[in-house]
Order: sequence, then structure tokens, then C-alpha cells
Amino acid sequence: ISSKQPLQAKLLDFFSNHFAVSRANLPMTLLAPTLEIEAIAPNLSASFADMLTAVTAHPAMLLYLNNERSMGPNSRHGNNRTTTKRPGGAGLNENLAREIMELHTLGVDSGYSQTDVTEFARAITGWSIGNPRRKETPGFLFRENMHEPGQRTILGKTYKASAK
Repeated sequence: ISSKQPLQAKLLDFFSNHFAVSRANLPMTLLAPTLEIEAIAPNLSASFADMLTAVTAHPAMLLYLNNERSMGPNSRHGNNRTTTKRPGGAGLNENLAREIMELHTLGVDSGYSQTDVTEFARAITGWSIGNPRRKETPGFLFRENMHEPGQRTILGKTYKASAK
């Protein structure tokens, strides 16, 4: 109420709660506040799609839902392994895809299927985080060698594989 922009402050509170991440460990304790500052606040006046994309690609969300290691079974990296599920957790991870569909957009009983979740998870394989220890720029990093190739059909719509 005492803010110079009370509506913006309320919207920031609402979307920070809507796209909440847990401070379960040290990396998340450090990253969680940056989600609001870097992805939510700058997109309050943008479209929901723009905010969703910014939040989904933010290191806090990628790390919180373990997408930074999500790897397609037929990706270049996946094909170089005897198995795509190893003790370190690499393999296809559906956490982020399910969270986007179930909590951030469509809702639990909206008619999407497990196949939609799996296909969406395959579509966002390779969405990762740059590691400064490997001389990578911190922030969102697309790891093409971990991306599942091919077209995807999600919610009845087919998305063709991008040509490179």
C-alpha cells in the first residue's frame, strides 16, 4: 500500500509465489532470490509467455528442477553412453516439463497426458547452466550435445526439429 507502485508490488508477490523455488541447499539459497530479480520483476509488464520463458530458462528454476542435467537418450551425449541413466542423475528428467504444465500453466486436470510431459521434457533437454569452472559463462546455456533430436508432438501440435 505504501509502495509507489502498489499494483506492481502485488504482481511481483503473486508471480514470485507462482514460480516459487525452494532454498533447499546452498546453491538454491544463493540462486532463489535472483529468480525474482532477474526473471520475474523485469517481465511484470510483458506477456505471460515472456515471463514463463524467462523463469523457465533461469538457472534457479533449471537447477531446482534438475533440468541442467536432463539429457535425451538419442542425443549425441546419450549415444556415447552405455546407458542414459547413470548414478549422477543424467538422463531424461521430466520435473521441469511437468511443473510447467501442471503448476505454471495448464493445471492438474487439464487433459494433458504423460506422453505430453515426456515429449515436452525431450523438447527442453539441453537447457542447462553455464559452469564458470569450465570457463562457461554463468546463466542459461543450451547444451546441444544433450538435446534429444527430432520433432515433438505436444498437446496435439507437432513441432518440427530445427534445421541446423
